[in-house]
Amino acid sequence: KYRENYNSIERSLMKNCSSLKKAMNVAESKSEKLSKNDKALEFYNMAISASKKEDWKETIKNYENAVKIDPEFTYAWDNLGITYRKVGDYDKALEAYKKSLEVDPKGKMALQNIPIAYAYKKEYQKAIDAYKDLDKMYPGDPEVYYGMGNIYFSALKENEKALDYMAKALRIYDNQKSPYRTDAETLISYIYKQMQE
Repeated sequence: KYRENYNSIERSLMKNCSSLKKAMNVAESKSEKLSKNDKALEFYNMAISASKKEDWKETIKNYENAVKIDPEFTYAWDNLGITYRKVGDYDKALEAYKKSLEVDPKGKMALQNIPIAYAYKKEYQKAIDAYKDLDKMYPGDPEVYYGMGNIYFSALKENEKALDYMAKALRIYDNQKSPYRTDAETLISYIYKQMQE
């Protein structure tokens, strides 16, 4: 009964609480590398401020200035990639993520975002291959299975493969007591519904 109640509350918070989602993103990004160069950090902080205003042109300009000053600034490269993705420039997003990986080949943020950019470009096999690269670096990461399951379900319409990957993601999320479990549960219900139809 406790578990059912906990899961119900968790599902509701993941669906409706933007503060929780923001807090989870901050927690995930703290391990990324920041610059030791004050000027690069200044541009980086200006980019964050512009991003909060959704001024993407200014955001991009400031992240680009930050990486010009400090080409080793992986977090600026990663955020530059994310911003390019937001404006629909997936090729430049991929360039930024790859620059980040040149500095830090184990950079999780870049490795997680490369397959997403390929999926937006509708290059699904490249997206799947990029998820496999993430799995090589971070074996057993549920994002690999969740991402691949999502591609097989929504893009490739291969429900059995989608269900297999999503079930793996759900099991890992559940073992980790991760609130992302609710996202996997939701997709599994969609997959089942489509399979029934």
